[in-house]
Amino acid sequence: MEFKRMVAADLATCAATFRKVFNAEPWNDNWNDDSAFQYLSDYYHTPNFLGVIAIEHDELLGFIMGVQRKWYSGDEYFIHEMCVDQTLQNKGIGKAMLNYLVIQLKEKSVESMTLLTNRNIPAEQFYKNNGFEEIERLVFLYKEIK
Repeated sequence: MEFKRMVAADLATCAATFRKVFNAEPWNDNWNDDSAFQYLSDYYHTPNFLGVIAIEHDELLGFIMGVQRKWYSGDEYFIHEMCVDQTLQNKGIGKAMLNYLVIQLKEKSVESMTLLTNRNIPAEQFYKNNGFEEIERLVFLYKEIK
């Protein structure tokens, strides 16, 4: 397995993996090829974007997409999306990608990583197992526009 920084040419493969992963349990989303590509492309074109991919034998195993941003206590990296092909989950790929990302972020003097994820799904425990902690003072709110 090797890791690389994501480039624009990786977006189509990442979008296909993203669609496959997030249209399955436990998310049950309804992404199509175009919407997944556009969604990830929007993140890719965000200022201070940094994405990493894991590949083996020219096959995409997974990716992390996010942005470096200023914060009062120092630069942070916000993870917008992370996924590993569902047939390869629970094999250490996600952890290895995070470890590679940490090395990249240390070189850029980034001091922390943040993210949002759903409660009570495997991703929540994955992130907690990899050193992420809940911030009690924050709440994520949502309102549907009808």
